[in-house]
Formats: sequence, structure tokens, C-alpha cells
Amino acid sequence: MRRTLRAAIAFAAFSGLVIAAGPSPALGADGDLKARVSSILERFPGDTAAGRDALCAEIFKLGPEAVAETCARLLPPGAGNDAKARFAVNGLAVRVTRPGAEAERTLFIRAVLAALAGNPAKEVAAFLLSQVQLAGKTESVKPLAKYLTDETLAGPAAAALQTIGGPAAARTLLKSLDAAPRSARLTLINALGGMRSREAMKKLLVLAESGDEGLRRAALFALANIGDPAAGPMLSKVRVAASFRDRAQAPTLYLLFARRLAESGRTAESLDAARTVFDSYGRPEESQVASEALALIVSILQDKALPDLLRAVDSPIRGLRGAALELATPAGSHEATARWIDKAASSKPDVRAEIIEMLGRRGDAAALPFVRESLRGRDKVVRLAAIPAAVRLGGEAVMSDIFGLVGAAGEDEMAPLKTALLGFNGRRVVPEAVRLLDSTPLPGRAVLIDVLGEKGARQEIGRVFTLAGDPEPATRAAAAGALAKLAGEADLDRLVTMLESAADADDIIRLQEAVAAAARRGPQPEQRGAALVGLLKNAAPGRKVAILRVLPKVGGERALRAAVEETGSEDAQVQAVAVYALSQWPDYRAADELLRIATATRDKKHRLLAVEGYVRLVGRANMSGGQKLALLQGVLALPMDDGDRKVALMGVASVREPESLRLLAGYLDNPVLFETAAAGLLDLASEQSPQERWLSGHEAYSVLRRLEARLADPAGKERVGDLILERLRQGGFVPLFDGRGLDGWKGLVADPPARAKMTPPELAKAQAEADERMRAHWRAIDGTLVFDGKGESLCTAADYADFELLVDWRIEKAGDSGIYLRGSPQVQIWDAAANPAGSGGLYNNQKGKSQPLEKADRPVGEWNSFRIVMIGEKVTVYLNDKLVVDNAVLENYWEREKPIYPSGQIELQAHGNPLYFKNVFIREIPRDTAVPELAGAEAGDGFTPLFNGRDLEGWTGDTKGYAAEDGKIVIRPELASGNLYTAREYEDFVLRFEFKLFPAANNGLGVRAPLEGDAAYAGMEIQILEDGSPAYWDLNPYQYHGSIYGVVPARRGFLRPPGEWNAEEVTVKGRRVTVSVNGATVVDADLDAASAGGTIDGRDHPGLRRESGRIGFLGHGSLVEFRNIRIKELK
Repeated sequence: MRRTLRAAIAFAAFSGLVIAAGPSPALGADGDLKARVSSILERFPGDTAAGRDALCAEIFKLGPEAVAETCARLLPPGAGNDAKARFAVNGLAVRVTRPGAEAERTLFIRAVLAALAGNPAKEVAAFLLSQVQLAGKTESVKPLAKYLTDETLAGPAAAALQTIGGPAAARTLLKSLDAAPRSARLTLINALGGMRSREAMKKLLVLAESGDEGLRRAALFALANIGDPAAGPMLSKVRVAASFRDRAQAPTLYLLFARRLAESGRTAESLDAARTVFDSYGRPEESQVASEALALIVSILQDKALPDLLRAVDSPIRGLRGAALELATPAGSHEATARWIDKAASSKPDVRAEIIEMLGRRGDAAALPFVRESLRGRDKVVRLAAIPAAVRLGGEAVMSDIFGLVGAAGEDEMAPLKTALLGFNGRRVVPEAVRLLDSTPLPGRAVLIDVLGEKGARQEIGRVFTLAGDPEPATRAAAAGALAKLAGEADLDRLVTMLESAADADDIIRLQEAVAAAARRGPQPEQRGAALVGLLKNAAPGRKVAILRVLPKVGGERALRAAVEETGSEDAQVQAVAVYALSQWPDYRAADELLRIATATRDKKHRLLAVEGYVRLVGRANMSGGQKLALLQGVLALPMDDGDRKVALMGVASVREPESLRLLAGYLDNPVLFETAAAGLLDLASEQSPQERWLSGHEAYSVLRRLEARLADPAGKERVGDLILERLRQGGFVPLFDGRGLDGWKGLVADPPARAKMTPPELAKAQAEADERMRAHWRAIDGTLVFDGKGESLCTAADYADFELLVDWRIEKAGDSGIYLRGSPQVQIWDAAANPAGSGGLYNNQKGKSQPLEKADRPVGEWNSFRIVMIGEKVTVYLNDKLVVDNAVLENYWEREKPIYPSGQIELQAHGNPLYFKNVFIREIPRDTAVPELAGAEAGDGFTPLFNGRDLEGWTGDTKGYAAEDGKIVIRPELASGNLYTAREYEDFVLRFEFKLFPAANNGLGVRAPLEGDAAYAGMEIQILEDGSPAYWDLNPYQYHGSIYGVVPARRGFLRPPGEWNAEEVTVKGRRVTVSVNGATVVDADLDAASAGGTIDGRDHPGLRRESGRIGFLGHGSLVEFRNIRIKELK
């Protein structure tokens, strides 16, 4: 299909269908057109819209052949991954719609039409038609006609014609209507309606009487949308025998018809239709329909719609009344206001209140007398509506009215009254509030006190202090709140005295807030809290306790020093409250003192408070996750009770870093801390952002499986299992076994060479017989694949090329089995007690290693876990998180002289004994596409290739262990694994490259390195490491991928899984080094600051002082691949 599509486009291009916007550039040493298009497509979709547009410009620059070639890369489902080509074609379509791009648009649309002329697969054609919808004009109308009778393509073709518009497009749709199959006719009818085609009326009126419900509904909608008066009789009646859906749809269609009539100037007919709908739909569940009809009436009549609105307010349905009053809100005449006042006066209280609210919003002062009168109404609902309306209409003229209500109003009227009073000018409202204060009972008195505080009536603070000692709790509460707004440093002594003597818990809390507010109100920020600290110095213990409890609410250096000093008090209560105050401190300045207390104190309560405060401050601190974890690890290392450690573990769980997972997992075997660690792990794993790939990685999977096994509660196990499945899916894994049946599996038919010789009928017959045998001996029982020991191997229904496979297995005594990869044996499974080498080895290898690197089996009867990675011929196996096979070639057991097959089925080997498998997941690893070339934008920014893709010209060092293959630098550890350096030195630069890691791979990037010596010390080494491998779970952070080895730790968790390409950028400028991995910055360090006082690995790194040197790849005996290496020198 792809060859056909390309051929059609090519023919069209040479026959003149595709025109050029300008001359095509000559293709020379850079490669042919296909390669150059591939290079551009590889960079799609771009990081931003501007980046995508720049890539599209590169395609257009190559001429019409490049646009045609891009279209030719579109593939039907199942034929390959064409996502980048689709991004590109869509990007081209968007680009050509900009003003002044008609030449590009014509070039693009003719290329798309040429691609359509090649009769591509339906799904590809549908995509191309959607691009015609974006960029097509009248030239596309005729070519689109043939798709209107196609059930699959009528939809996108009709959408394109509707967007293009015009009489020709409408005639094309109408002409195809009779010949189109039913599903396509529905699409054409909708498009004709959307285009308001009056020419279609005759056919649509016939279809509106159709016995086919779908066609009838589509025709009725199109008739309504067109808005021709001839459709009125058809739309105005619904047959008694009509379906429920027809009856429900009728008013919506009729209102659409009415709107279209109004748009065409037929207002009288439109009003008749709208009023008919309004009068016919009066039940509560139909209020939305009536509201829409009323809105249409108002849009036509404007102010003359008042009678309709007044009639609508008589409705018992609140929603319809609300819609009417909302429509009445825009300012109108005084006459209209008078009509609404009359209506309100004659209405029930709830309707009167709704009208008053509307009058307030309307803003006509003519309504004020009526609203003022309503303030004294008997009905609360009316008074509540009148309060804000009166203020809106009368402003300060109604202040006396509002004050007049405060004394007698109920509790639920206080909030709107307070809001109203606070809206008035303070110079007028404060004196009146003071005048009425003594004579006003609660709850009105509390409102007046609040007004004094909110308006800043400092001159009344003496009265407020007196009220703060009132017998009534509500009065005291309001007064304390006002003091928090009025009091200053001069009032602290009095406030503290009140606080010290307060007994009620609520009073204490409010007075503490007042003291803190007054202390913070000092004239100079640097003196914050000084006055309160001054009161603390010579205070009695009880007074000190009162002040210390407030200090965290004040904050600042003076308050902190005072609290620290009191932690050494001889008074036990003062000391305890001082520790508590530090534990509640608002900023990180208290952290060191809290850690000191946690380390030194023998008082368990003090230590717990200190740990709680320290963990809280670390969690809120502005520092990296790695720094936070280092501090929390320091707390966990202190000699303390497990109860204290729970607090620290909760802090660890709040830091979303891979090390948090590892740290929490270390406590799963602690019976006291298990629940805290488990809750933390569930917290971490419950969500996964796109950059948190580590939550789908090997370590997270292993930890969550451990947690699942430890949980006794079935609901807890299920939750963890669901999380594991969700995380695996985000990591690209899919289940091969659903826990319920044998879907996705088949029986074994012979071996690969024998199967290859069978004819299709022979293979189908043999497969059917094998499937019968499979069902007899393999079963799904309680989420486990169970083999009874009497049949043959179980095989995946699909073939797999490169992949990562997870599988748990269990055997019985003397058990024997294995995992066949691509149909060939095998990763060995057997009873390790009888076979001391253990499981996991490539048992059938003859030339290469067949035994595992170590024995990692659990005892027979327990579950074991495999993680198997196969890329090309190489296989890596982890058994129970131990590396037992390290990138070894799997030999072809069936045809020894040939390499292993490029793809094949996975088999669970039967060997005459019962077997058990569960948790079977696979992640397919994409194989390499074309190596991207240097982007045009990068070239314009000063980047140049550092590797030519053909050979190692420009490189020196270990040219035996490194080779140029297929546009990549590939390490061959079996030949050598030294260092490969650039032939010249570099000072400051930006280096970008892509790299592919294999399981447990280890390499490094040498920076400013000499040819001689260990580059990690004589220069700098930026670590390149598959640090998600269990082989590296005990590393220090300064050894993670991206770290400046031994000097600066890196953030972890941004690498893609083994076998996939990663992108890295390293910027070296003077003393600053920045490293980003897959778009995330993992290191941003100043070398002088990082090495001040010595490097973190404790070793000498003289290379940090170098100003220039070579760039190199530092081999450590692992297979790694590099490509697309480019550099920009910084001058």
C-alpha cells in the first residue's frame, strides 16, 4: 500500500499535478531526498509550535517532491508507526493557512489530492481528507465528490466541503445524496444543513417523513438549521406515534428554526415559533427549553419583551423565573422599573426577593424607595435581598437604614449587614457604630465591633480592650478579632496580660493571634518581634509560657533567638513550650536548632517535637529533593525510637525522588515501621508525572511487589496490584496474561524451521489441534497460569522482536522449565537444589556462556521473578533482582549456523512437571529508525556535527573498541573498552548527543580531559549509566547518570528504559556545568562551590581546574551506542 501511495504521488508530480513554490535544491553529498525527509521527520513534532513550523519550513524548502514524500510516509493501522509523518502533514496543513502563503497552500493541497488519487487505505485517506478540510479551497471540491458515497470517507469529505463552502460545494453534496449509502447520507444531510442549503429543502422534506428514524432526525435537524419557512409545518408538529427521542428533540429543533428565521429577518414568524415553544413547555423538567425560548424573544424584541418577562416571572419554576430576571437585568426605562416594582409588590415573598435582587443589579435609582421600604419588610427572605440591593442603589444614603436593622436582625442577617456597613466610608460609619455599640444587643454588637476593627478605628482601642473582657463569649471573640487589627507594639503588655489570664481555649487562640499581629506591626521589618521579646526577658514563668506560644506566629531572627535561649530554661514548663515553639517555627531558620535538640536531648517528648518540626521545615524548604533526602537520612540515622522514625519516614514519602522509594523500601521488614513505609510507598506510587519514569522502572516494580507480598489485607493487595499495573502501563508494558483466561496464548506447533515449511492450511490445522491440547493442560486459576505437567509448552499468539519481559514463576521439587525467546531455547528454570548453578542461564548456548553469573533462586515452592531484556541478539536476565546474564548472545538452537531469529513467539516451556506463572508483562522496544541529521535551526545557531556518521574521523584513542555502524558510534566490549576522544580540545561548549543504554550499561563522558590518566580525575567525567539496574541500586548519588563523577550528584529517574534512545545536553561554560537528560536538568553546578572544602568522594580532582581539554566516551566494558553528536563552541 505504501509503494502504491508513493508511486501515485510521484506520477502526479511528474505529470504536472504538483506544482512547485520555487526551485528544489539540488541533492548532493548530503544524501537523497528520502534520507533528508527522514532526517526532518525524525525531529517531529518539535518542542513548540514554532519548532514544528520551522521543521515544516524545511520540508517546503526541499520542494514539492519532499511534500509528496512526506505524504507517502502515511501508513494504515498495523503497518508501522507513522506518528511523525502525521505530525508533519498536519503541521504543513496548519502552516499554509497563514496569510500570504497561497503558493505553499496550493503546493500542499495538490500533494494531498495526489496522495488521495493513489487510493490509499481508508484510514490514511480519512486523515488526508481532514487535512483538506484545513487547507482546501474550491480546487478541492471536484476531487472530493467521489468520497461522498463511501461509508468510511463520506464524513471527512463532507466536513471538508462544508468548511470550503460555496454553492459548488453544496451542489456536490446534494448531487451525491441519493446515491450514497445510508451512513454516508446521514453525513451529507448534516453537512447540507450546516451550509444552510435552500436547494436541499425539497429532498430534506421528503426525508423528514422517512420511516428510517436516523435519516428522519438528521433531516429534521438540517431543516431547522436552514431556517426556510417551508419547514415550519413539518417542525411544528410531533406525531403521537413519534419516538421519545423525536419528542424530546422537537423543541430544540423548533427553536433552532426560529433563530434561523430571526437571522434572515423573519422576526414575526420567529416570535410566533418562540412563543409557541414557551407556552408548550411549562413543566419543571422543561424549564431550560422555556428559558431558551424566552431568551430568543428578548433578543428579538429587546425592551418590548417586558410583558413576556413579567409573564415568565409568574411561573412556579424557580429556574425559569431566574432566567427571566437575568434577561431583565440590563438597564431599561424608568417605566420598566415601575412595572417591576408593581410586580414585586403583588408577588409572594420569595418572588418579591428575586425581583429586588434584579432591581439591585439593574441599578435604576428609581427603585430605591421600594427597596428601602423592603428593608423593613416582615419576611426575612425579602430583607436579605433588599440589603445589598439598597446599598447598590443608594450608597451611603441608606447607611442609617442599615444601622437601623443591626439591633433587631437575626444571626443569618448579620453577614450581609456587615458587608453593607464595611462598604461605607470609615469616617462616617465608625462614629455611628461607636454611638450604637452599648445599646445594641448581640449578635448586632459583634458586627459593630467587627466594623471598628476592619475600619482601623485605632482611636477606639480602649473600648475594644474593655469589650475583650466582656462576660459574653461572642463579644469577647469579636473584640479579640478587632484587637488583632488595631493593636500595635505599645499594646503588647496589656495583650500579654490578658492572654496570660485567659482560661477559655477559644479566647486563648484569638488573643494569641492578636498578640502576634501586634508584634508584627512594628515600624521596621528587621525589628520584628523586638518588643515582644523584650517582654519575655524578665517575665515570670507563666508569662514566658504565654509569650513563647506566640513567637512562631511572629517569626524573625530576634524571636527565634529568644525561643532557642529558653530551650535551656531551668523551668521545665518553659523549656517544653520553647521546644514546642521551635517545632512550630514558620521558616527553615529553626532547622539547625531543632536538629540539635533531636540529637542531644534525652527527653522523648522534646525529641519527638524536634523531629516533627525539623521534618516539616525540610519538607517546605526551597532545596532539591536530593538535599532534602540527605537531611532526612541524617535524622533517621540518629539514635531514636521507631516512633520518632515514623515522622522522618513520612517526610521521606513527601519527596518525589527515586531515592525516597529506596529509603522507604528499607523499612518494609521492620514490624514497627512497616505500615508507615507502606503508606509512604503507596503515596509515591499513586500518581506518576510524565518525567517520573522511575516509577515504572525495575526498582519501583520490585519494591511494590515486595509490598504486595507483605500485605495480609486482600483489599490492600488489590490496591497495590492495581498500582503496579497502572505504573507498568505508563512504562509501556502490557499484560500477556490477564489472570482470567488464555487469551493471547496458543499451543505449541513444532519448531520454527518446521513451522516455516508448513503451508498455511497445514499450519492452521496443526495450530487448532495444538490449541485443543493447550486448553486441556494449561488453565488460569486464581490469577495464576497453571500447567498440570502433561502437555506441551504454552506460546504467545504474537511474535516479538526486541522486548523487556517480566514473569514470576514457581516450580515444585525436581521441577524443570524455561522461557523460549523468539521461539528458541532458553532462559533456564529448574530446581536449584538439584542444579547448583541455579536458574536464569542461557542453557542451550554452546559457544557463549550458558551458566548464570550467580545463583539467585528462592527455595522450591516460592515465587521467583524474571526480568528478561532482549535487544538484537543480546539477552540480559535478572533473577530476583540479581543480574544473572549480562548482555549475552542467545544462540540459535534450531539452526546453529544462523543468528537468532529477528522475531518470534515467547514460550513457557513444558517439561513433564507442574508449573506456575503469574504477573507476565511485556514492553516492546522499538528498533532504530533513520539517524537524524543536524537540524536546520541548530545549524543556524552555531552547532556542527562532532561525528560524521560514517567513520571515526576526528576521533582518537581506542578506535578498536569503538566503531561507526549505521550512523552510530557503537562500543564493542568484546574487542576493547577504552576511551575514545575528540582529536582536538575544547574550552566552553554546548554538547548534544543521543545515547542508547543496554541493561546495566556503564560509560562516561569525558570533559576537558587529557589523553593520559583517569579522565574522572585528570579531567571531568559526566556519568553515563543505566542506574535503574539492580546492579547499581547501592550507588552514591554522585555516581548516578549525569553526575559529575565524585563531585556533583545528579537527580535520578529521567532515563528512558534500556534499548530506547535518550537525549542529553551538556553545557560547560567557565566554572559552570549544566547537564540535562531528556529535557530535565539533572545537574547545574558551579565547580568552585562544589569542590570547596573538598569533593564529596573525598578524592583529589585536579581536572576541575583545567580550562580546556578533549571530549570523550569513557568505556567501562559495556555495550552503549551514541548518535547525532553535535557541538556548539561558546566564545
